Amino acid sequence: MLPPTVIRSCPSADNDFQLLSEYQAQTPDTFFDGKPVLYYHDENVKAWVSTEQYEGLFFFSKGTDGANATLNPSPPECYALENNWGEHLREERVEAFVASTKLILFSHKSGTGIEIPYPAITLHAIKNFSHVEKPDDSSFKFIGVYMQIEFSSSGSDDEESPDPIELTLIPCKALPGAQSPETPVVDPLNSERTTALFNQVSACSNLHPDPHEEEDEGEDEDDFDRIIFEGNVEGGAVDGLPGVLRGDVNGGLPPPMPGSSGWITADNVNDFFDADGNWIGGDGASELGDGAGRVRGRDEMDQDGPNGQENGDDVDSKRPRTE
Repeated sequence: MLPPTVIRSCPSADNDFQLLSEYQAQTPDTFFDGKPVLYYHDENVKAWVSTEQYEGLFFFSKGTDGANATLNPSPPECYALENNWGEHLREERVEAFVASTKLILFSHKSGTGIEIPYPAITLHAIKNFSHVEKPDDSSFKFIGVYMQIEFSSSGSDDEESPDPIELTLIPCKALPGAQSPETPVVDPLNSERTTALFNQVSACSNLHPDPHEEEDEGEDEDDFDRIIFEGNVEGGAVDGLPGVLRGDVNGGLPPPMPGSSGWITADNVNDFFDADGNWIGGDGASELGDGAGRVRGRDEMDQDGPNGQENGDDVDSKRPRTE
């Protein structure tokens, strides 16, 4: 997997990206340069990660002694969490950019963000939430994008790899003003925003297939692109298939047939025939019979009898050739 990139300044949706609608409306001059395409942008997203894993994403604010409660999930979404409204989780409000190159999450509170390569997102799905104590109350039902993220590390070659980071992104309402008496409620557009976030992460992930999966697929194709017969004797005849010999275990050709002196292919045909098709020999040519590979001229053919028959006593034993 690929490592993340930590950033200290928030990207600008207007200046640092090309909008997807603009990109689709025109033919680009080149596919290798230019700004990344912005598939989705949301300024108000809650990010939830466990208290054991939040430091692996770098953008979470650091709490002081006795102030950790402000870092736990906040209402109204926290009411869908067990363990005293989610004391086992950390929350950070982030601005999300789903770009064609990477998924970017930036916290204005901590002044830090992270660029996540799409191959590092090993799993993403939509997760449903409802009030723990009022599961039938539709006003507290909402959805989020659940992800499992795996970054490369110096110990990636070890047999035991760290557990993936479990991140949940929940589009939410903007923070109310300090003097606002408004009671926090779930954003009515939560479902629409979350679905758009999920769909665009899926679209961008498809632009960056996991290189390890491609290598595995290539290895699988190599393993099954030929017929393999069971048996320990390479080059032996296959029962029930006259003329078929066993190849070697590495996928090579079976040994040459007796008298063939090896395989003649498009790569070595010039070693055995000239431009006119005449046999010019090669290693093992002595094993071929007299006249093998030689083109007979018309003069030699005229020396034979009519219809290509040889002159001799047994001329009547051969059937004349018909046109």
